[in-house]
This record gives sequence, C-alpha cells and structure tokens, in this order.
Amino acid sequence: MAALDLLATKKTSDLTNAALSSTERSRLKQRIRSMDVGALAGQILRGRVSLRRAASDEAKNRFVAALTSELGLSAGGGLGILVAHDASRAARRARLGLDDSGDIAVVEGDEVHQKVLEALALYMYGDARECSAATHWIASAQQHI
Repeated sequence: MAALDLLATKKTSDLTNAALSSTERSRLKQRIRSMDVGALAGQILRGRVSLRRAASDEAKNRFVAALTSELGLSAGGGLGILVAHDASRAARRARLGLDDSGDIAVVEGDEVHQKVLEALALYMYGDARECSAATHWIASAQQHI
C-alpha cells in the first residue's frame, strides 16, 4: 500500500506514516526508484488482478482505461481495465466472466491509486504498444517519488 501511495501521490498516507519510520520510508522510496518495472508490477499486482471477458464489444467499451489518452493510446481495442475496491463484486455486476485469456483486467484497488494500477495492468497484460507506453509512465512515476 505504501508503494502505491508513493507512486500515485508522491507521499504516504497517514496510516502508513504511523507504521513506517522516516528511515524505512526513505529506503522504500529508494527501492521503488531502483526496481525493474516488471518486478514492481508483479509485487503490487500479486493477488489483486484477474482477467475477465465481456459478453460483447459494446460491453467491453465501458472499461477503457482512464490513462489511455495520457499514454497516447487509442480508446478502441486493447485491454480494458476495471479498478474497484471490491473487484470481484464489480466484475459480477458488470457480468464479466473469468477467462485466463480475457480482454479486461479487473484490479482490486482504491480510486486514488487508479492510474498506477491501470499502468501496471497495461504493462503486465496489455499488447506491445500498451506495455511500452505503460513502461514509460511507470518509470517516470518511479523517478518522481
């Protein structure tokens, strides 16, 4: 959670501040800055993401990543992303079926972390263009901590 806070807001939450000393927070920042994007994505997304499939292309179009235009990607095609606090419930409500080769990444997370989680999901599960754009975005976020 502290890593997500740092990547999303450049600071840690009050709850995290109470749990981490300034030395630990400094070490965490350095570790995040120096981590490989793939390792960072794997650590943060572990246990938070599932691939799903929409029943139709029209249904899939509701899950365009908010980060799409910022990354210079087109809104059509590509990986759809749903970030929700209760991801399983949100996926059921949207009638998204579990599918290991699905075209929608459903990610457990909070709204404040949405862009970071979207970038990490695009890096892990997106096509070559999405992965490349997400890599640059994540690397920039890492350096600005």
